[in-house]
Amino acid sequence: MSKNKRMKERYGGLNFEEIAKGFSRAADILRMENPDFVLVPVAGSVPFIDILHIVDRKFDVGSAVYIPNSIRFADREKLMSRWYQRFYRDNEVGKPIKFVCIDEVLSGSSAVVGHRQFERSIEQRARDKANEFSGDRMKAYETFKKGLGKHLSYRILGIAERGHLRNPQFRRLVHRGVSHAIEFDDVPTIDNVALNALRFRVERVQRNGRPIYAPEIDRFDITQEYIDLLKGVASYVGVDPSSVGPVNLGRIEEGLALAREES
Repeated sequence: MSKNKRMKERYGGLNFEEIAKGFSRAADILRMENPDFVLVPVAGSVPFIDILHIVDRKFDVGSAVYIPNSIRFADREKLMSRWYQRFYRDNEVGKPIKFVCIDEVLSGSSAVVGHRQFERSIEQRARDKANEFSGDRMKAYETFKKGLGKHLSYRILGIAERGHLRNPQFRRLVHRGVSHAIEFDDVPTIDNVALNALRFRVERVQRNGRPIYAPEIDRFDITQEYIDLLKGVASYVGVDPSSVGPVNLGRIEEGLALAREES
């Protein structure tokens, strides 16, 4: 019996060989990109950090910052605009900063929106800096924008599931080298609430019954299925299964706090 088959039988039938190989490649890409910060959309990508921490024990979990970048959150654009403004306020933007956003990809539309939000954040930061200037503010805006464009960079690391038609704009980002896409036959965490430990406060419920969330954690729900996922990956790559579990729970709340009005 193969190792992968043994792991499947013991831990919920998942394809741990594919998961381990795919995330090993993701770890290689992160080492190549060498980002200052790994942006983690909380509605889908939190498990990716936990898996990376297992597959690559040198992965710096402290580089992960958590963002409410999902249509599941109310006023997504305002949340992310506020998040970037406060992030730039708290971090020195006079030196180069590289972001890599690790994002689940079906069509890639959400990843495209995330890239646009980053570009808008540069424009907003330039406007904010220009408004502090006493001279020609339009000229100052253009100068600040150009400088920020040189200092700030954004890449996408897409955890992509095969069998979905990709957004043309996402494909263009891949072609331009802005996005990497690691293809899986199945990404088990996508739309599987049992494999994501976060439960958000519901702000309202739409007519179709779908909840819209506030950027606030109601509770952590670490299911046995989730623990089995992490233990299965650990067993496959030769890490002690008893040593693994969710990481960065406090940092997740810190990231979400940047997007809330009262911060």
